[in-house]
Amino acid sequence: MPTNLQLVQQVGARIRRARTGKGMTLRSLSEKTGLSEAFLSRLERGQVSTSIANLIQITGILGINLGELFGSSEDGAQDRGYVVVQAAQRRPPQEVAATGYTYQPLASGWDGQRMDAFILTFPIHNRADVLTAHEGEELIYVLRGEILFQLGDEGIPLQAGDCVYFKSEIPHMGKNVGKVDAEVLMVTSPGRGPGREFGWWKAPAIRRLTGRGQTVQSRR
Repeated sequence: MPTNLQLVQQVGARIRRARTGKGMTLRSLSEKTGLSEAFLSRLERGQVSTSIANLIQITGILGINLGELFGSSEDGAQDRGYVVVQAAQRRPPQEVAATGYTYQPLASGWDGQRMDAFILTFPIHNRADVLTAHEGEELIYVLRGEILFQLGDEGIPLQAGDCVYFKSEIPHMGKNVGKVDAEVLMVTSPGRGPGREFGWWKAPAIRRLTGRGQTVQSRR
């Protein structure tokens, strides 16, 4: 099993290979993602990790899937139509320094797979306060703890066992509002074409849903 550092370096190298394979410059990728050339250069050299949202955006522009960044296709998996990943074979979690949360890829089947799955861990005091949007669809299922999941200006309280399925083009963000680290299963089916380009926003005031279906105004 690769170490966290080796996985960061692997992800960066595969992004660079995909980018150069398409004849795309760092400047062009920077313009399409809204990420700086300096950051993308460090990412490709394995010097920094980045968020799942950024990786979804990058891979969508490069025309590859997230699974191709984290693992190699298992021999015969595409012909069989399935892949099994034992707990001991799972890739290590990666921390996103800017937010404090970690994500752990669960499985990589074959090139061109249509879904990607991760375990996200939101610490009690996660530092993210921005929303992101991109092509595709997502399903979020809370395994442990409590999060406030924001879709546009709507805040949705979620506890263990709750889930939300949504179009990823809606600006979104998750924030831990409980007393323990929150764990979330995230399944994405990102868009594969260039499509529309989205980015990051500061979180606006939200309408937080209550258990009675009513809303209350909340500001950060």
